[in-house]
Amino acid sequence: MNENILDWYQWHFRPQDVRRPEWFDSWPEGARIAVTVKLMHEWESVPRPAGRRGMPSDSRFTQDYRALCTREYGFKAGVWRLMDVLDKHGVKATVIASGLSAELWPDSVRELKTRGHEIASHGWDQAIHPPKFESKEQEREALLKSIAAIENVTGERPYGYMSQGPRPTDNTLEIVAEAGFVWNGDYQDSDIPYVMHVNGKKVVSVGYVRPTFTDNDIEPYGLVAGLQELKGEFDAVYEESAIHPMKFVYAVHSHVSGRPGMAKLLDNFLQYAAGHDGVWFCRCIDMANYWLDNEGH
Repeated sequence: MNENILDWYQWHFRPQDVRRPEWFDSWPEGARIAVTVKLMHEWESVPRPAGRRGMPSDSRFTQDYRALCTREYGFKAGVWRLMDVLDKHGVKATVIASGLSAELWPDSVRELKTRGHEIASHGWDQAIHPPKFESKEQEREALLKSIAAIENVTGERPYGYMSQGPRPTDNTLEIVAEAGFVWNGDYQDSDIPYVMHVNGKKVVSVGYVRPTFTDNDIEPYGLVAGLQELKGEFDAVYEESAIHPMKFVYAVHSHVSGRPGMAKLLDNFLQYAAGHDGVWFCRCIDMANYWLDNEGH
């Protein structure tokens, strides 16, 4: 095979085969399944069209206020509703936030941190995914800018990162390791975490939503069928966790699951999952630290 293709795969950083370590017979306190809620708190400088179609083709004005207001709803109402749902169940989430979210909507990011949720970086601008960058330096500058914005609001730098999409470039992983991140969520290739060795540094891959869903997958089913779909996936993963430990991730967006019906769906799901034995609700940083602590032994 062409060596350039193998370079693109980055198997020199990411393992080609992911094997379950011998020590990994449970999560903390003997739990059999780790459940993580990822709250996507994204801001697009130029929001994408909302609804079934974009702006009319003969529009004289290009500003799409429908799209803008869809995003604004997540910050004005949605994220606050989701915080209350998570508080109700005592679940701490990982919040994957754009740097622009921290800069433009600092109160929401600060409150999320105050309530015990992890704040991770989602790059600077949700409208500019890493493949759009013209150079490694440009990508690095955007990431460092997001770190500074989050630290300025919360008083602590983020230790987790996920690219918008998630679609990293072949530079992203080296930039992430260089910047001192503990975990990365870009690679959806494994049922369990694993350690990536990047230029002498360790970064834990926790994935995005493998296995399970985002609310963008669930919403088209409708509230009733969507909840059943989510429960059905949980049941399958939970059943397998009797054989070996598993992880389960549900990613929610503040402007999607922040609406009352979708927030209630999350509420009902968390109650359902908590009703099972051996469930560990954790943030990505908790999972990554657990992995590093044990891999080091």
